[in-house]
Amino acid sequence: MRSRAIRSISVPVLSLTMLASVLLAQTAPAQEGGGQANGRGSGARRNVTPPPGPPHDPHDLNGIWLQFGPGFGGGGGGRPKLGSEWSREELPLTPAGLAKLNSNHSAKGPRADVPAKGNDPLSGANVPGLLRTLIYGRPFQFIQSEDKVVQLFEWFRIWREIWTDGRKMPEDPGPRFYGYSVAKWDGDTFDVETYGLDARLWGDEWGMPFSESMRLRERWRRLDRDNLDLTVTFTDPEMYTKPFTSETQRFRLQTKGMPDAEMLEVIFTPMDEQDFNKNIRDPSSLGIAGPKSGVRTGNK
Repeated sequence: MRSRAIRSISVPVLSLTMLASVLLAQTAPAQEGGGQANGRGSGARRNVTPPPGPPHDPHDLNGIWLQFGPGFGGGGGGRPKLGSEWSREELPLTPAGLAKLNSNHSAKGPRADVPAKGNDPLSGANVPGLLRTLIYGRPFQFIQSEDKVVQLFEWFRIWREIWTDGRKMPEDPGPRFYGYSVAKWDGDTFDVETYGLDARLWGDEWGMPFSESMRLRERWRRLDRDNLDLTVTFTDPEMYTKPFTSETQRFRLQTKGMPDAEMLEVIFTPMDEQDFNKNIRDPSSLGIAGPKSGVRTGNK
């Protein structure tokens, strides 16, 4: 009963958050400043330096982690129109990449439109996939074993396996929603190669495109007990004219007693999608109040 209660709470919150992001995108861009993140689902983060923690074994990644720093909000915080949550720079798009980006209609970011006009894969209750999950502000847990590292995500309650047993990347590992990952240690940096991503999904909340040729190089580094850094290098010659590297994504350890130290069940199902369409997406596209949308109508 507890998991059902959590789901029933999280889905309306997600629905209202998506609607609020559209309204923000159509008014003013979010401010960028310092400080701790405001909990789960806050979206992309700015490159903010967190306070240092006590020393810790850099090869120990175990724990529950949450992104650190303020979000950009639905308006994208002044990022370029042809940009991404992953980087401040404009995406180095090929003509095919630009066409794909323009065909992805998001309710968030600098190209935001009303949800009813969107084609977000999540609107069919599909999983977000690896890239979108990594950039989204919900906790994840690293669990290390002898031959692999398991990364358990709160969002959609899905895990990925990062193999550390010395195996090579398969020639054709996909397509997979969360890719196929192999890794090794490069000094104190956990160096992950990911390939075989399913190109039907998006690379962030704003519709960043990628093809099945996309290769990721994730560089995870535990700075101390409390802080973990990630940079991702994207290589996709079909969508991008050159490889590019993300801003540093920063994560803080969530320990017992913290609000985000216990991961919830956050699973968006087709049943929930039907409720969202009825109460939020379809009424908002017509400028009328849905049964639970909170949208107000009338003359200003």
